[in-house]
Amino acid sequence: MKTNTNNLPLLSFILFILIATLISSISNMISPNLITISYYFGFGGDTTPLGVLTFSFTLATGFFMLIFGYLADKIVRKWIVFSGALIFSISSIFTIFVPTSFEGYVFFFLITIITGIGYGALVPSIFSLIGDIISKERRSIGYSFFSIASFFGIVVGTGLATFVGTSDWRVPFFIVGLMGIIGAILFIFFKEPSRIGKDQSYLLKEEGVEYTYRINFSDLSTIFKKKANIWLVINFVDNIPTGIILFLLYAYMEEYHGVPAEITIFVMLLILIFIILGTIIFGVIGDAAFREGNKKARVKLALFGNIFPIPFLFIALIIPFETPNIFPGLIIWIILFIIGMFANGAVNGNWYATVTDLNLPEHRGSVLAASNFFDIIGRAIGPLLGALIADLFGYVFGMMTAIFAWVLIPFFWIPVLRNVVTEMSETERIFQERINKLK
Repeated sequence: MKTNTNNLPLLSFILFILIATLISSISNMISPNLITISYYFGFGGDTTPLGVLTFSFTLATGFFMLIFGYLADKIVRKWIVFSGALIFSISSIFTIFVPTSFEGYVFFFLITIITGIGYGALVPSIFSLIGDIISKERRSIGYSFFSIASFFGIVVGTGLATFVGTSDWRVPFFIVGLMGIIGAILFIFFKEPSRIGKDQSYLLKEEGVEYTYRINFSDLSTIFKKKANIWLVINFVDNIPTGIILFLLYAYMEEYHGVPAEITIFVMLLILIFIILGTIIFGVIGDAAFREGNKKARVKLALFGNIFPIPFLFIALIIPFETPNIFPGLIIWIILFIIGMFANGAVNGNWYATVTDLNLPEHRGSVLAASNFFDIIGRAIGPLLGALIADLFGYVFGMMTAIFAWVLIPFFWIPVLRNVVTEMSETERIFQERINKLK
């Protein structure tokens, strides 16, 4: 029986979404049980050691992204994804054996770092593969689903931690690890696409020619001569606010507003639904504008998505309400967060599409890895900074730190807007020259 090759990109994309969802869920299973885990390890409710653990995990992830991002541009990506999925899955399964006390914290710390190695292998490789199976005119919406998978991961991770992890916080890690093993096995049957991408691959297929260009170490200087690349890469501030909010949200709602985790998870789910809607809608808008020839549209949308939410989230965080009288305060809080985070969805797919448009196929994994390394720094600083401020001044001040970081983000996008068209056109010129040469 023949396999319908037209379905292969769709099936591959679904597998990418599954794996991306699982790795994202791992990062979001501590927050709902933050206080419980602190007591489990004997820290008496102090969250700073868990902030240090999250900081270390994200730094390890970023460091290994650099290594595997370069390898993804050099060797067969299928086996990088397979190996990364196995690493993060097996280490997640081992969480079930973590004992109590400080010794347990050390054991959990070590296997969390190993999980970060698998995470670091997966992200740049999957990103590079997605770029090869979707057309350039649909990249914003295509990468939007990659971003949405991360949000699904938040739902899966926090849902498991809240409802399954109440009796034992380690069980959700075990469940996700088992699912990751299944995903790794399925990836054995994945067929590596041509690096030339969907738009041009049929031309070389007719000639029986393969796109043979691969990254060399000397290419790194060329990659980072592009000003838009540099500003996209070093924008570590972008992830500080979300890192703080996701890490402290449950403790903030419980300690400041008296709202239990069982209610907070539904609040977060509602917010995530609107983030997903914003990601899809603005992804479609970005692609439509790009097809009409507006090459700045994706960057403008990302800039809008970073500026517009600031006042809404600031007002939400200073609204006072407390159980049992949580209405209408909680409703207003939710509405403001929904508006802000819906608009912030404009960043996700358009950011990924811009990175892809700016770089040659054999450079995309490395650039994404470098970008994610700096994002990881922001994501690592976020929980650590939030935990320190929260322990010193309270959870409101900890959450408010996110707003102060958010104000800085637009300044990283303005240079991208200035340079993106010129540098994108130069990339396209080089790419077409190579296609013509190979043909």
